[in-house]
Amino acid sequence: MSFESVKAILDSHAYDSLIGLQEDGWLEAKGKIPYNLHTPEGRYQLAKDVSAFANGAGGIIIVGLQTTKHADTQTEEITAYDLCAQAEFDAHRYVSLTEEYIHPAIEGLNVYWLPVGQDGTHGLGIIEVPPQNANRQYFLIANAVDSGSKIKQFVFGIVRRNESSNDPFTIEQLYRYTQTGKSSVFQTLTRIEEKIDTVILNQSRNVEAANPEDVYAARAARILDEEEP
Repeated sequence: MSFESVKAILDSHAYDSLIGLQEDGWLEAKGKIPYNLHTPEGRYQLAKDVSAFANGAGGIIIVGLQTTKHADTQTEEITAYDLCAQAEFDAHRYVSLTEEYIHPAIEGLNVYWLPVGQDGTHGLGIIEVPPQNANRQYFLIANAVDSGSKIKQFVFGIVRRNESSNDPFTIEQLYRYTQTGKSSVFQTLTRIEEKIDTVILNQSRNVEAANPEDVYAARAARILDEEEP
């Protein structure tokens, strides 16, 4: 599956085709009321799920479906409808909460409700998270929950889509990314520095009984186009 293939099912109104699909890196299915938006915990769960797709290759959350977990593969399979009324899926509320809780704003986020069935009173809630520009990742959760209370501008985290689950970065991973960055310029400079160190090491091995400090100083002087000390 992919973001485009799941969206094609929705756009063609072939909703029965969702039954039998398994959750994966682009699809997550939820029951008719998956998030209690009146609580900090529920709002955090929404932000966690949406930002996970934004930090991956994009994806779609579909509200109004039942799933069954396969014990052998630990994956969830869509097995039936659990349709929600339009009033139960407040698209505007979903959008405003993602804007409040996720930074930076997700480009192209699309939240809407689709009627299913002949009477059209119940249907599916859709949260589309298109693939994002890699230069804008990672999307951070600005508010977190501690003992049921929201902590403003103090705690944040990164969640990334991993197969069919949403996994938060460990503190070690988060720290490493903040230290090393993702800039191609930084990576290029790092490689250049490593090559210079290799050249210096090789030269020092070829100079019999040479003082390593003198070798480094001479190399640095040539790089800077200066006279040797």
